[in-house]
Formats: sequence, structure tokens, C-alpha cells
Amino acid sequence: MSRSTAALLRRAEVLAVTAAPGGQRLLHFALVQAVCGTEALGRFANDLSIAMMLGLFSAVGWSALVLARVPVAGEGRAAPVMLGLARGVLIFTLLACLPLPLLAWAGWLFEPGWTALLLAGWTAYTVARHYGLALMRYRPLLVLETLLVVLLTAGIVADGGQHGWMAYAALAVPTGLLGLAGLAHLWRHAGHAAAALPAGSARTAAEQAALNFVSAGMSMILVPFTVRVAGEGYGGLVALIGSLTSVLLLFPRALSFNALPALARVVRQAGHREVRATLDALRRDLIRVNTALSLLAVLAWWALAWWGQRPDFALAGATAIFVLQLASFYAGQLVLPEANYLQTVEETRLPLRVNVLSLAIFVAACGLVMLVAPPGVDAVLGLFSVLLGATLSRNLLLRRAVLRRAPEVFA
Repeated sequence: MSRSTAALLRRAEVLAVTAAPGGQRLLHFALVQAVCGTEALGRFANDLSIAMMLGLFSAVGWSALVLARVPVAGEGRAAPVMLGLARGVLIFTLLACLPLPLLAWAGWLFEPGWTALLLAGWTAYTVARHYGLALMRYRPLLVLETLLVVLLTAGIVADGGQHGWMAYAALAVPTGLLGLAGLAHLWRHAGHAAAALPAGSARTAAEQAALNFVSAGMSMILVPFTVRVAGEGYGGLVALIGSLTSVLLLFPRALSFNALPALARVVRQAGHREVRATLDALRRDLIRVNTALSLLAVLAWWALAWWGQRPDFALAGATAIFVLQLASFYAGQLVLPEANYLQTVEETRLPLRVNVLSLAIFVAACGLVMLVAPPGVDAVLGLFSVLLGATLSRNLLLRRAVLRRAPEVFA
């Protein structure tokens, strides 16, 4: 195999591993909708969304530490370091489960027991994935992702919608078993000795989780809000639309991520004109990619509508909800060049302030919609109008912030 072919194959493996979680979730939601119905999907997606929000603290924060510490652990030290981090993951997972009884009592959860298992399984799956990414073991990860998809599909199809809990079990059981197998693997390769966690590790993991929460919170909380104002049917519809756009997000983000090294070199070695030209080129590429992806999303929407239980997605306002979500996706990608620049110059406080303010505006506006709008499609359309408005306001806030930070580049 030539060097160029090997490099292309490697890039394809990385892209496949990166896209696997989003593709798996889209397939899972589509299967539940087709086999069990839209309302069953709404109940499952509601509980999964809450599990993943809590999982930001048990999984995502610690996964950031896995990516930072495992690659530099030294020869033969990766497993002990990972085992030490796994202890922190276990403690945070137990803490993340504590709010579940209260949420169930308040009517925000349908299956608290299965939600706890989802939280534990998704945490194990996420941390295990990042361990493989840290070691650059892409092919074994692809094998595991494929096995997970096969088991998930087999469970839902074989059950045929007879048991409502199968949507939960199809994901929770394989990921939980994966976590146990990974823990046994680490225990064996670490020689039963876990590396001690440096002081402040828990605080760092919590801070990383909080950063992800303020940036992703708007999209994650939409399904539970929708279920509250319009019922499980609309919750399932919103979950399916959200999973579709989450897959689309992978491509512009991969494009912006790949542009970071060149931008960093230009920022450090060239003048402001070159920096502006590099950012403008990235912006043009993003507009082209997002336009193409939006057209593909429209085609995918009609394909899902044809395949699903409701061939025309006859819920009132379904297409309007999809269009509002797609517009929010498109708008959200327009400020990736600004975000890239801030990341390149290692500015973290400014985007954090913008995201916190945007999330606060979004939650307050959603609360107002839930209080004022009549239950049903009008309330759902109100929520998605708020999402689009909050996305545009975040763009405006970020643009103004970077203009003050670097007027010579963005003026």
C-alpha cells in the first residue's frame, strides 16, 4: 500500500470513528420510531437527553482528561493512568444518578431505573471511546462501534415493539457490558495498580463538563421541554430531527478543526491581512459545506418521513419545526471562524461568557413560552423560534466580542 493510500485510509478511519456516535444515535432513534412508534421514541429520547446532560459531568469532563493525560503517560503507563481516571468516572457517575429520583417525582422522567442504566452505560461507552482515541486505536474502535450497532439493531428489531423498555436496554446493556470489559482489561494491564490522580483532577473534570454544558445545553434540553408542552409524540419528532442535525454538525466542525493548524501558523508568523484572508477562506468553505448539508438534510427528512411509522409525519407543524431546527444549525456554524481564532489565541473566558449569557437567555425565553403559549404545536414552534433567536443572538454577541478583541482582523 502506498503512503498516500495509507494516509487516505487513516483519514477515513478517523472520520468514521468521529461520526459513529451521531450515526448510531440517528439509527437508534429511527429504529425506535419505526418499530415502536413516535410516542415511544419521545419517552426514550426524553430520558436519554436527561441522562446525557447528567453524563456531561460523569463522561465528557473526564474524557477531556483522558485525551490530555493518556497520550503523555509514557511507556507502559497508559493503563494505570486510565484506571486512576476510571475511579473518578465511577464516583461522578454515582453522583450524577442522585438527581434521578427527584426528576422522576417531578414528572420529568418516564423510566428512572433504565435512565440510570443509560447514564452508566453511556458514560462507560464515551470514556472507553476517548481512551481508544487517545491511543489512536481507530480500527478496534470501529469494530466496537459496529458491534454496538449490530446488537442495538438486533434487540429492537427482535423485540418488535412489544416491550417499551427495549429501547433503553438495546443501548444500556451493550454499553454497560463494554464498560465492564474495559475495566477488566485495564485492571489486567495495569497490574492491579491505578495511578494516583493529581490534585485538582475532579475540579478540572467538572469545569470541562460545565464548559460543554453551556455550549451544548440549548440543544440537549429541547426534547424534555417539548415533551412537557406537547407530549411524547412531538418529543419523538424533535429527537429525530435533532439527531439528524447532530450528524450534520460533524462535517463543518471537522472542517474548522482541520483548519486550526494553518490558522495558528498564520496568527503567529504573518500579519493581520493574512489572518483575515485565512478566516474568510474558511468562512466561504463553511458556507458551501453547510449549504450542501442543508440540501442533504431536506432529502433525509423526506426519506425518514417515508420510512417511519407516520409516512407523511402528519403531526401538525412537523415541517416547520424541521425548518427552524435546520436554520438554527446553519446559523450556528457561521461563527466557527471567530471561534477558531479565539481558540488559536487561547482566549477561553470570552466564549465562556458569551455561551453562559446565551444559555441564560434561552432558558428564560423557553420558560416564558412554556408559561404563555397554549400546549401543543404552538408551544413547540415557540421553543424552536427561541432556539433560532438565541443562536442568532449568540452569533451577534460573539461577533461583537471578537471585534473588540481583535478589531484589526474582524473590522
